Amino acid sequence: MWWHNAKPLIIAALLVLMAGCSGVTIGQLDGLASEQISRVAVVDTGGRAGQIYARALRRALYTQTQLEPAYSLSSVISVSSSDTLSVRGASSTFKKMSMSANFKLIKQADGQLMLTDSVTADVTLGTVSSLFGQDQSEAHARDRMAELLAQRVVQRLQLYFINQPDP
Repeated sequence: MWWHNAKPLIIAALLVLMAGCSGVTIGQLDGLASEQISRVAVVDTGGRAGQIYARALRRALYTQTQLEPAYSLSSVISVSSSDTLSVRGASSTFKKMSMSANFKLIKQADGQLMLTDSVTADVTLGTVSSLFGQDQSEAHARDRMAELLAQRVVQRLQLYFINQPDP
């Protein structure tokens, strides 16, 4: 019987705990890191995945305002795909696709390389049986991986600027 009386309290406590699990946005970073990250100029990357990646980067970096650029961020995106996956010798129609972004953060004043790193994203495709559906599934997977790579690059830049000593 006590369970029915305590149920609203337990649910309220869980909701409060879950509300505290939200992600950190750029605006919540300390002032210096937030200012530095808004000074990053994104160099465009070719292809559809590159356009989606650059747009997602800009949307994440310039949440409040874009300041005069002091850094440039250049990236190279590469995609690899394997035709089939196998499990213990049995082949399947699933495909594995990987996308990686190698990026460099360069200080514009003197051309000094500040950060170089890479991030990756993987996806498994092939649950759709029609050829058109497979093509659409692959296109959507590429778009989503490009956005995911942009999020990971922004997180890496946030960590970099937070860990830098004050200038």
